[in-house]
Amino acid sequence: MSTTDTIRPTAELTADVAESAGDGLRAAEIGVVVLIGLLACPPFLILAVVVAAPLVAGAALIAALVAPVLAVGCLVRRVRAHHRAHGTTLFLHRLRRS
Repeated sequence: MSTTDTIRPTAELTADVAESAGDGLRAAEIGVVVLIGLLACPPFLILAVVVAAPLVAGAALIAALVAPVLAVGCLVRRVRAHHRAHGTTLFLHRLRRS
């Protein structure tokens, strides 16, 4: 098996890197313009804080409440899949340990 088929020309790679860097700079410029706009017009800044801060806090609270429940569910599924793959049950597993 040869991996030389997957090598990309350096010109194409350079173009991809330049395009990615340009996209990153464009996003940073938009962020700076929005920040300056909010600082120049205090009512919009106040509105953004009044609307965005509770939304972010609510999303964080919901995520903190939902994450443990989902984590337990994922762990239970993983353990059950492990036991199914070996053809054992929790009862047999505990019986072997004792």
